[in-house]
Amino acid sequence: MQRSNWPALQGRTRLLKMKEWGDLAIMDPDADKPPRRRGFLTAEKDWLHIDAGSALENPIVTLYAGDDPGAEQGWDEVEEITVISTTGFLALCDSGYEPVRKENLATGGVGPYLIRVHAKDRSSEDKKPRFLIQVIPGERSETAPGTPPSTIEEAAGPLLVRTSFEQPEAWARLLQALEKDPERYYSVTVIDNRAYAGFTAGQIQMRIGRDDGDWPDSTLVLIADERALAAVELPLLAVNNLPDDDDEAFRITLAAAGSFVINMELANTSFSDWSRGIGADGIYREEHY
Repeated sequence: MQRSNWPALQGRTRLLKMKEWGDLAIMDPDADKPPRRRGFLTAEKDWLHIDAGSALENPIVTLYAGDDPGAEQGWDEVEEITVISTTGFLALCDSGYEPVRKENLATGGVGPYLIRVHAKDRSSEDKKPRFLIQVIPGERSETAPGTPPSTIEEAAGPLLVRTSFEQPEAWARLLQALEKDPERYYSVTVIDNRAYAGFTAGQIQMRIGRDDGDWPDSTLVLIADERALAAVELPLLAVNNLPDDDDEAFRITLAAAGSFVINMELANTSFSDWSRGIGADGIYREEHY
């Protein structure tokens, strides 16, 4: 689509009455793939999907782009997530992924954006649902992360958990690699939540839910920590979460991780089979096809 010539919002608020009801998106309208997962907020590069709930009334949406205006009170739900803009263009779009307004919300150009979404009456039958969407450029290193949930609700199959938020470009490169190889990574659930910043492997394992038989929702965890995102090879920390197994965690390059995930999912190999192939620096690099 043709990019808007309208000036950036520069922190000003816009009150919008939507003409057509449905889910919302903050996205580059030229982005070709919607997020694969679902939830109130679901993000991929250049794309945030917002579940607008089951209310029957058209919503009222307030947009805010620019510096962090701080948290707002009086909302039923408030969640935030990081979106990487690779094009420097983000717009509010309707359920058909068509722009509702043409203002560019990516006021800081290419890079990471913290998007905080407030919702009220999202599932009411007799009230207009309201949304306040704040699009904040850059990382907020001075802001303490929120309290992490007691369990990782999205846990299902192998997990890839981000615990470092100081290298947004490396994280964007990692996500792009996953998208280019969907056959290998289709079963991986990506957890991109600032609440897990700085978490150790053990702390993450403690937050993976278990069924009535004490079996974990996820038995394999990959962690994108500071060391992983600081290196060109993106050596993720691989953690065996099988009950009663005490295998030592090891690092595996992103190039080798796809085959690792598939073979572990098919039970063709054990965790220890792979750990025996690590190099002197503790990193597994061999690629299998």
